[in-house]
Amino acid sequence: MAKVFLLSVDSGRSENDFNRGAYRGLWKSAQVDVFRRHDLTEDPAAADLILFAELYGAGTYFEKIRSHPLVRQFREKCFLFSCTPCAIPFLPGVYTSIEKRWATGRTRAGFYLGLSENEFVRAAEPGAELPWLYSFLGSTTTHPVRRRLLELLHPRGFFQDTAADQNRVLRGQMEGEEMHEYWRRYAESIKASKFVLCPRGVSPSSVRLFDTMRVGRVPVILSDQWIEPGGPEWDKFSIRIPEAALHRVIPLLEEREAEAPALGRRARAAWEEWFSERAGFHRVVEWCLEIKDQRRLPERWAHFPPYLQYLRPFHFRHRLRTRYHDW
Repeated sequence: MAKVFLLSVDSGRSENDFNRGAYRGLWKSAQVDVFRRHDLTEDPAAADLILFAELYGAGTYFEKIRSHPLVRQFREKCFLFSCTPCAIPFLPGVYTSIEKRWATGRTRAGFYLGLSENEFVRAAEPGAELPWLYSFLGSTTTHPVRRRLLELLHPRGFFQDTAADQNRVLRGQMEGEEMHEYWRRYAESIKASKFVLCPRGVSPSSVRLFDTMRVGRVPVILSDQWIEPGGPEWDKFSIRIPEAALHRVIPLLEEREAEAPALGRRARAAWEEWFSERAGFHRVVEWCLEIKDQRRLPERWAHFPPYLQYLRPFHFRHRLRTRYHDW
Protein backbone atom coordinates (compact mmCIF):
# COMPACT_ATOMS: atom_id res chain seq x y z
CA MET A 1 0.00 0.00 0.00
CA ALA A 2 1.35 3.41 -0.99
CA LYS A 3 0.57 6.90 0.24
CA VAL A 4 0.46 9.37 -2.64
CA PHE A 5 0.86 13.14 -2.50
CA LEU A 6 -0.93 14.33 -5.64
CA LEU A 7 -0.44 17.83 -7.01
CA SER A 8 -0.29 20.09 -10.04
CA VAL A 9 2.01 23.08 -10.43
CA ASP A 10 -0.63 24.94 -12.44
CA SER A 11 -2.10 27.77 -10.39
CA GLY A 12 -5.68 26.86 -11.33
CA ARG A 13 -7.44 30.14 -11.95
CA SER A 14 -10.82 28.42 -11.71
CA GLU A 15 -12.30 25.04 -10.89
CA ASN A 16 -12.66 24.37 -14.61
CA ASP A 17 -9.14 25.38 -15.60
CA PHE A 18 -8.03 23.24 -18.55
CA ASN A 19 -4.47 22.70 -17.35
CA ARG A 20 -5.56 21.17 -14.06
CA GLY A 21 -7.57 18.53 -15.87
CA ALA A 22 -5.11 15.68 -15.37
CA TYR A 23 -4.86 16.49 -11.66
CA ARG A 24 -8.65 16.65 -11.30
CA GLY A 25 -9.02 13.39 -13.20
CA LEU A 26 -6.61 11.48 -10.97
CA TRP A 27 -8.04 13.04 -7.80
CA LYS A 28 -11.56 11.98 -8.79
CA SER A 29 -10.30 8.53 -9.69
CA ALA A 30 -8.74 8.17 -6.25
CA GLN A 31 -12.13 8.90 -4.64
CA VAL A 32 -13.87 6.05 -6.48
CA ASP A 33 -10.93 3.64 -6.70
CA VAL A 34 -12.28 0.09 -6.56
CA PHE A 35 -8.94 -1.44 -5.57
CA ARG A 36 -8.49 0.67 -2.40
CA ARG A 37 -4.84 -0.32 -2.20
CA HIS A 38 -3.34 3.17 -2.32
CA ASP A 39 -4.41 6.38 -0.57
CA LEU A 40 -3.88 10.10 -0.98
CA THR A 41 -2.03 12.03 1.70
CA GLU A 42 -1.58 15.74 2.34
CA ASP A 43 1.93 15.26 3.73
CA PRO A 44 4.64 15.05 1.04
CA ALA A 45 7.27 14.02 3.58
CA ALA A 46 5.21 10.98 4.61
CA ALA A 47 4.28 10.04 1.04
CA ASP A 48 5.73 7.05 -0.78
CA LEU A 49 5.12 8.84 -4.08
CA ILE A 50 4.90 12.52 -4.95
CA LEU A 51 2.90 12.56 -8.16
CA PHE A 52 2.66 15.62 -10.40
CA ALA A 53 -0.31 15.42 -12.80
CA GLU A 54 0.04 17.89 -15.65
CA LEU A 55 -1.21 19.07 -19.01
CA TYR A 56 0.27 22.34 -20.33
CA GLY A 57 0.57 24.36 -17.13
CA ALA A 58 3.97 23.04 -16.06
CA GLY A 59 5.90 24.81 -18.82
CA THR A 60 6.77 23.67 -22.31
CA TYR A 61 9.42 21.31 -20.95
CA PHE A 62 8.15 20.96 -17.37
CA GLU A 63 10.31 23.83 -16.14
CA LYS A 64 8.00 24.49 -13.18
CA ILE A 65 8.32 20.90 -12.03
CA ARG A 66 12.08 20.61 -12.51
CA SER A 67 12.61 23.64 -10.27
CA HIS A 68 9.90 22.69 -7.76
CA PRO A 69 11.00 22.56 -4.08
CA LEU A 70 9.57 19.06 -3.65
CA VAL A 71 11.65 17.74 -6.53
CA ARG A 72 14.76 19.30 -5.05
CA GLN A 73 14.00 17.83 -1.62
CA PHE A 74 12.47 14.44 -2.52
CA ARG A 75 13.73 13.69 -6.03
CA GLU A 76 13.84 9.92 -5.55
CA LYS A 77 10.10 9.67 -4.95
CA CYS A 78 8.85 12.30 -7.42
CA PHE A 79 6.96 11.12 -10.49
CA LEU A 80 5.03 12.74 -13.32
CA PHE A 81 1.77 11.80 -15.03
CA SER A 82 1.81 13.69 -18.33
CA CYS A 83 -0.79 13.89 -21.10
CA THR A 84 1.16 16.40 -23.19
CA PRO A 85 2.47 15.59 -26.68
CA CYS A 86 6.19 15.43 -27.48
CA ALA A 87 7.24 15.20 -23.84
CA ILE A 88 10.83 14.70 -22.70
CA PRO A 89 10.80 12.52 -19.55
CA PHE A 90 12.77 14.73 -17.18
CA LEU A 91 11.01 12.96 -14.31
CA PRO A 92 10.22 9.26 -14.10
CA GLY A 93 6.57 8.48 -14.57
CA VAL A 94 3.67 7.79 -16.90
CA TYR A 95 3.73 9.54 -20.27
CA THR A 96 0.95 9.27 -22.81
CA SER A 97 3.20 10.47 -25.63
CA ILE A 98 6.43 8.58 -24.96
CA GLU A 99 7.91 7.20 -28.19
CA LYS A 100 9.11 3.62 -28.45
CA ARG A 101 12.65 4.64 -29.44
CA TRP A 102 13.01 6.91 -26.39
CA ALA A 103 11.35 4.75 -23.74
CA THR A 104 13.47 3.63 -20.80
CA GLY A 105 12.95 1.93 -17.47
CA ARG A 106 12.06 5.36 -16.02
CA THR A 107 8.89 5.62 -18.10
CA ARG A 108 5.63 3.80 -18.66
CA ALA A 109 3.13 4.41 -21.44
CA GLY A 110 -0.10 5.96 -20.24
CA PHE A 111 -3.57 7.16 -21.19
CA TYR A 112 -5.39 10.48 -21.39
CA LEU A 113 -7.02 12.36 -18.54
CA GLY A 114 -8.36 15.84 -18.28
CA LEU A 115 -8.83 16.84 -21.88
CA SER A 116 -12.16 18.49 -22.61
CA GLU A 117 -14.86 16.16 -21.35
CA ASN A 118 -17.10 14.76 -24.06
CA GLU A 119 -20.46 13.81 -22.60
CA PHE A 120 -21.29 11.83 -25.75
CA VAL A 121 -18.40 9.36 -25.46
CA ARG A 122 -20.26 6.59 -23.68
CA ALA A 123 -20.61 2.86 -24.15
CA ALA A 124 -22.82 1.83 -27.06
CA GLU A 125 -23.57 -1.78 -27.90
CA PRO A 126 -21.65 -2.81 -31.04
CA GLY A 127 -23.95 -4.39 -33.60
CA ALA A 128 -23.62 -6.06 -36.98
CA GLU A 129 -25.78 -3.38 -38.69
CA LEU A 130 -23.66 -0.30 -37.98
CA PRO A 131 -23.50 1.91 -41.10
CA TRP A 132 -19.74 2.47 -41.33
CA LEU A 133 -17.08 -0.19 -41.78
CA TYR A 134 -14.55 2.36 -40.52
CA SER A 135 -14.40 6.05 -39.68
CA PHE A 136 -12.03 8.93 -38.97
CA LEU A 137 -13.07 12.40 -37.86
CA GLY A 138 -10.04 14.52 -37.04
CA SER A 139 -7.23 16.70 -38.33
CA THR A 140 -4.99 15.45 -41.13
CA THR A 141 -2.27 18.07 -40.59
CA THR A 142 -0.51 16.62 -37.54
CA HIS A 143 1.34 13.72 -39.20
CA PRO A 144 1.92 12.39 -42.75
CA VAL A 145 0.11 9.13 -41.99
CA ARG A 146 -3.06 11.14 -41.36
CA ARG A 147 -2.79 12.87 -44.72
CA ARG A 148 -2.48 9.47 -46.36
CA LEU A 149 -5.89 8.49 -45.00
CA LEU A 150 -7.22 10.43 -47.98
CA GLU A 151 -6.05 7.48 -50.10
CA LEU A 152 -8.60 5.17 -48.46
CA LEU A 153 -11.81 4.91 -50.45
CA HIS A 154 -14.68 2.64 -49.49
CA PRO A 155 -18.47 3.00 -49.86
CA ARG A 156 -18.86 2.33 -46.12
CA GLY A 157 -15.95 4.45 -44.98
CA PHE A 158 -16.58 7.76 -43.17
CA PHE A 159 -13.89 10.46 -43.32
CA GLN A 160 -13.95 14.09 -42.21
CA ASP A 161 -10.94 16.39 -41.91
CA THR A 162 -11.31 18.86 -39.03
CA ALA A 163 -7.93 20.56 -39.45
CA ALA A 164 -9.50 24.02 -39.30
CA ASP A 165 -10.72 23.38 -35.76
CA GLN A 166 -7.60 21.60 -34.44
CA ASN A 167 -5.95 24.30 -32.34
CA ARG A 168 -9.20 25.63 -30.92
CA VAL A 169 -10.30 22.18 -29.77
CA LEU A 170 -6.96 21.13 -28.29
CA ARG A 171 -6.65 24.35 -26.30
CA GLY A 172 -10.25 24.34 -25.12
CA GLN A 173 -11.03 27.52 -27.05
CA MET A 174 -14.15 26.27 -28.82
CA GLU A 175 -17.12 27.05 -26.62
CA GLY A 176 -20.85 26.74 -26.19
CA GLU A 177 -23.09 25.19 -28.79
CA GLU A 178 -20.28 24.96 -31.33
CA MET A 179 -18.16 22.81 -29.03
CA HIS A 180 -21.20 20.76 -28.03
CA GLU A 181 -21.97 19.97 -31.67
CA TYR A 182 -18.33 19.19 -32.50
CA TRP A 183 -18.05 16.61 -29.70
CA ARG A 184 -21.42 15.14 -30.59
CA ARG A 185 -20.38 14.58 -34.21
CA TYR A 186 -17.06 13.11 -33.12
CA ALA A 187 -18.68 10.65 -30.71
CA GLU A 188 -21.47 9.71 -33.11
CA SER A 189 -18.93 8.90 -35.83
CA ILE A 190 -17.30 6.40 -33.46
CA LYS A 191 -20.59 4.87 -32.36
CA ALA A 192 -21.72 4.40 -35.98
CA SER A 193 -18.54 2.51 -36.93
CA LYS A 194 -17.36 -1.06 -36.59
CA PHE A 195 -13.70 -0.02 -36.71
CA VAL A 196 -12.18 3.38 -35.88
CA LEU A 197 -8.93 4.50 -37.50
CA CYS A 198 -6.50 5.72 -34.81
CA PRO A 199 -3.45 7.17 -36.59
CA ARG A 200 -0.74 8.97 -34.70
CA GLY A 201 -0.68 12.75 -34.76
CA VAL A 202 1.84 15.06 -33.07
CA SER A 203 1.99 12.35 -30.41
CA PRO A 204 2.33 8.62 -31.16
CA SER A 205 -0.76 8.11 -29.00
CA SER A 206 -4.23 9.55 -29.57
CA VAL A 207 -7.26 10.41 -27.48
CA ARG A 208 -9.33 8.72 -30.18
CA LEU A 209 -7.87 5.31 -29.33
CA PHE A 210 -9.09 5.43 -25.73
CA ASP A 211 -12.43 7.00 -26.70
CA THR A 212 -12.93 4.14 -29.14
CA MET A 213 -12.34 1.60 -26.40
CA ARG A 214 -14.67 3.47 -24.07
CA VAL A 215 -17.50 3.41 -26.61
CA GLY A 216 -16.91 -0.26 -27.35
CA ARG A 217 -15.52 -0.18 -30.88
CA VAL A 218 -12.38 -1.63 -32.43
CA PRO A 219 -9.35 0.70 -32.60
CA VAL A 220 -7.20 0.35 -35.72
CA ILE A 221 -3.81 1.64 -34.59
CA LEU A 222 -1.57 3.29 -37.20
CA SER A 223 1.41 4.44 -35.15
CA ASP A 224 4.79 2.74 -35.35
CA GLN A 225 6.24 4.56 -32.32
CA TRP A 226 3.26 4.05 -30.01
CA ILE A 227 3.85 1.97 -26.88
CA GLU A 228 1.00 -0.09 -25.49
CA PRO A 229 0.20 0.74 -21.85
CA GLY A 230 0.96 -2.38 -19.87
CA GLY A 231 -1.84 -4.65 -18.74
CA PRO A 232 -4.51 -5.06 -21.43
CA GLU A 233 -4.19 -7.84 -24.01
CA TRP A 234 -4.19 -5.42 -26.92
CA ASP A 235 -4.15 -8.04 -29.66
CA LYS A 236 -7.47 -9.41 -28.34
CA PHE A 237 -9.48 -6.27 -29.17
CA SER A 238 -7.44 -3.97 -31.42
CA ILE A 239 -5.80 -4.12 -34.83
CA ARG A 240 -2.34 -2.70 -35.40
CA ILE A 241 -1.10 -1.91 -38.89
CA PRO A 242 2.33 -0.42 -39.77
CA GLU A 243 2.18 3.12 -41.10
CA ALA A 244 3.81 2.00 -44.35
CA ALA A 245 1.09 -0.64 -44.86
CA LEU A 246 -1.88 1.72 -45.01
CA HIS A 247 -2.98 0.03 -48.24
CA ARG A 248 -3.80 -3.09 -46.21
CA VAL A 249 -6.40 -1.37 -44.03
CA ILE A 250 -9.52 -1.88 -46.14
CA PRO A 251 -8.87 -5.54 -47.14
CA LEU A 252 -8.06 -6.43 -43.54
CA LEU A 253 -11.14 -4.73 -42.10
CA GLU A 254 -13.38 -6.37 -44.67
CA GLU A 255 -11.85 -9.72 -43.76
CA ARG A 256 -12.42 -9.20 -40.03
CA GLU A 257 -15.75 -7.38 -40.18
CA ALA A 258 -17.70 -10.26 -38.64
CA GLU A 259 -15.42 -10.14 -35.57
CA ALA A 260 -16.07 -6.45 -34.88
CA PRO A 261 -18.89 -6.78 -32.31
CA ALA A 262 -16.93 -9.25 -30.16
CA LEU A 263 -13.73 -7.22 -30.44
CA GLY A 264 -15.62 -4.06 -29.50
CA ARG A 265 -17.02 -5.64 -26.35
CA ARG A 266 -13.52 -6.74 -25.34
CA ALA A 267 -12.22 -3.21 -25.98
CA ARG A 268 -14.86 -1.76 -23.66
CA ALA A 269 -14.07 -4.34 -20.97
CA ALA A 270 -10.36 -3.52 -21.19
CA TRP A 271 -11.10 0.21 -20.87
CA GLU A 272 -13.21 -0.42 -17.76
CA GLU A 273 -10.49 -2.55 -16.18
CA TRP A 274 -7.51 -0.33 -16.93
CA PHE A 275 -8.42 3.24 -17.88
CA SER A 276 -11.82 4.08 -16.41
CA GLU A 277 -12.30 6.56 -13.58
CA ARG A 278 -12.57 3.77 -11.04
CA ALA A 279 -9.30 2.13 -12.20
CA GLY A 280 -7.05 4.92 -13.48
CA PHE A 281 -5.57 6.14 -10.19
CA HIS A 282 -4.65 2.61 -9.13
CA ARG A 283 -3.00 1.81 -12.47
CA VAL A 284 -0.91 4.99 -12.50
CA VAL A 285 0.31 4.43 -8.94
CA GLU A 286 1.14 0.79 -9.69
CA TRP A 287 3.17 1.79 -12.75
CA CYS A 288 5.09 4.40 -10.74
CA LEU A 289 5.80 1.92 -7.94
CA GLU A 290 7.06 -0.54 -10.53
CA ILE A 291 9.49 2.07 -11.84
CA LYS A 292 10.63 2.85 -8.31
CA ASP A 293 11.08 -0.80 -7.35
CA GLN A 294 13.04 -1.63 -10.51
CA ARG A 295 15.27 1.44 -10.34
CA ARG A 296 18.97 0.71 -10.70
CA LEU A 297 20.37 4.22 -11.04
CA PRO A 298 19.37 6.88 -8.47
CA GLU A 299 17.33 9.73 -9.90
CA ARG A 300 19.96 12.25 -8.88
CA TRP A 301 21.98 10.77 -11.78
CA ALA A 302 19.26 9.30 -14.01
CA HIS A 303 17.55 12.65 -14.62
CA PHE A 304 20.51 14.02 -16.63
CA PRO A 305 20.44 11.92 -19.86
CA PRO A 306 16.98 13.15 -20.98
CA TYR A 307 18.49 16.62 -21.47
CA LEU A 308 20.28 15.24 -24.53
CA GLN A 309 16.90 15.08 -26.26
CA TYR A 310 17.05 18.86 -26.62
CA LEU A 311 19.43 18.11 -29.50
CA ARG A 312 16.77 16.23 -31.47
CA PRO A 313 15.70 18.44 -34.41
CA PHE A 314 12.07 18.73 -33.30
CA HIS A 315 12.88 19.65 -29.71
CA PHE A 316 15.74 21.96 -30.74
CA ARG A 317 13.41 23.97 -32.99
CA HIS A 318 10.53 23.79 -30.52
CA ARG A 319 12.77 24.93 -27.66
CA LEU A 320 13.84 27.98 -29.65
CA ARG A 321 10.23 28.85 -30.54
CA THR A 322 8.93 28.51 -26.99
CA ARG A 323 11.94 29.60 -24.95
CA TYR A 324 10.25 32.69 -23.54
CA HIS A 325 6.66 31.58 -23.09
CA ASP A 326 4.64 28.61 -21.85
CA TRP A 327 1.76 26.87 -23.57
